Amino acid sequence: MLELILTAATSDDADLRDQELPRSRTVKMPSEPGQRLGVGRDPSRCALATPKDWRFVSRVHLEFTFTDERRWSVEWLQGSHTRPVALVQIDREGVSEPVPYGATLPLGGRRAGRIVISDLARRRRVIVEWRLSLPQQADDHPGQGDNVPETQDVAPFVLQNRLSDTEIEVLTAMSCDWIHGRQVKRAKSTRELCSLLHLSPATVERCKTKLRREFYSSGLCPELNELLGPNYLDTVRHVHGGWDLIAQTAVTHGIAGRGPCPCGGQPPRRTPGV
Repeated sequence: MLELILTAATSDDADLRDQELPRSRTVKMPSEPGQRLGVGRDPSRCALATPKDWRFVSRVHLEFTFTDERRWSVEWLQGSHTRPVALVQIDREGVSEPVPYGATLPLGGRRAGRIVISDLARRRRVIVEWRLSLPQQADDHPGQGDNVPETQDVAPFVLQNRLSDTEIEVLTAMSCDWIHGRQVKRAKSTRELCSLLHLSPATVERCKTKLRREFYSSGLCPELNELLGPNYLDTVRHVHGGWDLIAQTAVTHGIAGRGPCPCGGQPPRRTPGV
């Protein structure tokens, strides 16, 4: 079974005065040879339709297919343009990489991931998250892997999709000590973040407020929710603390630390499966 979740998102500076973004939509497809599912602007051809006026998305932009080899793949279909007017990025197997125009890629062995279509200015994004449970193979032994869950938790992907590029940058810089596995770990202060990222204090504080509220809402860090209390989202007072918990959670769940760190250092290599 393949479950796809489509979300439309924009950067903070995108003009939304005349547009209301659609709600997230979910479809499920059985893992049977010949199954196909399209993502694009044409609702008559796509089970997951994007906003009609987002012209950087083709009528049928992506196509998910269950192959004769009993594996799901995704193809970026070539349209009438010789050069693409969009960017496509795929996150799978713990690695984020660009998708070449016209390429077909397997979804991979892990059972959760995402693929992102964005305009060239990265102001508008279409995020397609997947959760996957593969059919049992003929040579699989009954009972083998009974303790392995059918799907992975997609909460980290949902949280990451709600953050802008600037917010991810602030989160990554704040989590620097955890990314590099330093013995002494401390979340960076607003002043340090301003100096490292060349951002104004107002921008950093705005990003930090958004980060804390999103991590609280995600439920990924129960210790943070306990620290901030049950009524945190309903209060307007300034709340201190919790940044060490947020930084640790961000690195543990792969929300921060996948790309380059703003400090310029290289994160330690992780053993597969750890």
